[in-house]
Amino acid sequence: LVLPRFLIATVAVLGLLILTMFFVDRTKYESVTIIGDLSDAQLFSVKNGLRELKVDLTKNSIREALIDLDWIHRTNVRRRWPGGFSIEVLPESVVAYWNVNGFINPSGEVLFTDLLDGGDLPGLYGPEGSEQEVMAQFQELGGILARHDLEIKNLRRSELGSWTIETRNRITVLLGKEDLRPRIERFLAVNTLIKKTGEEKRVRRMDARYINGVAVRFEDKLNLSSVYDD
Repeated sequence: LVLPRFLIATVAVLGLLILTMFFVDRTKYESVTIIGDLSDAQLFSVKNGLRELKVDLTKNSIREALIDLDWIHRTNVRRRWPGGFSIEVLPESVVAYWNVNGFINPSGEVLFTDLLDGGDLPGLYGPEGSEQEVMAQFQELGGILARHDLEIKNLRRSELGSWTIETRNRITVLLGKEDLRPRIERFLAVNTLIKKTGEEKRVRRMDARYINGVAVRFEDKLNLSSVYDD
């Protein structure tokens, strides 16, 4: 009796972990168990990568088969005696979308894959080669804003090096090219004053590029007015 090269035997869901076992028809039967918090598409991607192996199953050949899958962060491969392997698959942890069609991880590495679900992640935007710089600013500025219960929805670096933030509560903050930290602090000082007036929901844009002030645009006003001065 000749079995197909790969035959799925069992699929079980254990909490958040998916455990799948299938058999490989080589010179001898080998069972492979895949463990991980994986979607159906991710699981299919792993099995398809193993199906394309042209050599016998070994720990190294399994790693090599999966290393080029962008959505995988790390694999732990263990031999299971007498004739099997256990593969733990850890998907990449992405913290934001990158430009139009990518994801970016905390190290500033960009991934292009349709096998990760970003959900309501923030968006980071910048020219090619600026990925790590944008991620560093996202982490620094996002940390400052978080201490004031604000979140970054979008962070943009222009081709000329100018920075713009859009917060979750729909305020656009223009920061310019330099002195980002003091400028974000001025924005926060103005935002605190506006909150005390009960007008924060009407704010749409703050321009913090001025040396001694911040210009504020409200929802129903076209004129910019300074509400804060050093």
